[in-house]
Amino acid sequence: MEVSIQQATEDHLNGIHKLVLDWGYSASESATLEWLEALLDSPNHQVFVAIADGSVAGWAVAEKRMKLGSGVFSEITALVVSSSYRREGMGKLLVNAVEEWSTNLGLSRLVVRSNVTRLESHEFYPAIGFERTKTTHVYAKALKPSRK
Repeated sequence: MEVSIQQATEDHLNGIHKLVLDWGYSASESATLEWLEALLDSPNHQVFVAIADGSVAGWAVAEKRMKLGSGVFSEITALVVSSSYRREGMGKLLVNAVEEWSTNLGLSRLVVRSNVTRLESHEFYPAIGFERTKTTHVYAKALKPSRK
């Protein structure tokens, strides 16, 4: 199987949206387009797609981040591969693209967070060189946006 890793464009929307749904999230295609457009326009983000058999079989989002206390680094904020293509090296190719993008920005550290329920990822990331450095809880609070 031949896989091509490319920078995402709006032309990849249908395949990206399908994998958003497969990943377990509910989002309309118009919402996915809105988010994709914002990511593509952001100088601090990069979206990669893995193309196999003529369609999007996986995608990854990387973000250049800055935090007080830990400086500037790169983070994989999303990585998904279609269940039809898992364990064939596609995830590693996407991570390699993120690593190259990050090093080209002069960044020396790449971080990824993984939900405890995504058991496959807890084997995948250490197998490609990541080290678990922390376990954390995530808290969320719904906000009522102000009307401007």
